Amino acid sequence: MNRFFNIRNTIAVLGIFFSLAAFLSSCEQQKFEPNMSVAPGGGTITTFKSYTITSATGATVYGRVVFYKYSSAVTLVEVGLYNTTTGTPYTASIYEGKAADSAAKALKPLDAISGATGEFSTNKYYTISEAGFYDKLNAYNANVKIMTGTSLVASGNIGSNAAPVAQSQ
Repeated sequence: MNRFFNIRNTIAVLGIFFSLAAFLSSCEQQKFEPNMSVAPGGGTITTFKSYTITSATGATVYGRVVFYKYSSAVTLVEVGLYNTTTGTPYTASIYEGKAADSAAKALKPLDAISGATGEFSTNKYYTISEAGFYDKLNAYNANVKIMTGTSLVASGNIGSNAAPVAQSQ
């Protein structure tokens, strides 16, 4: 009789547990709409400098490189290329000196560029986390080169070597 009584109690406790679990999980949950508003000025970057990237001899790839001032410590870089070939990997880097000097010293390697889109493969922007980089850009003696393998397909001067084709302060 003691055994029957324990099983019966166990069944009752389990019944109460499952009833409570069903009751709590069946309550309707209110769905909230996402808050799409942002703080004043949030979500926009208005300070930028844009430079032209021209085709190398025998190539047809061209475009622009844009530097955005995100904050005093972060500069965002965006590359947009035309006439890239799907399936072809492109690399981009910032090199020392003028593009015509053909310097081999890469100052800042950037992300790979997709041949399908002409933009960075992994992110829309490459992030340079260097305090004051954007503010010192006008004095920066550099150029951007776009390569496929070891072949130069496009390049463009930046900083002190070229005036921006578009900018906003």
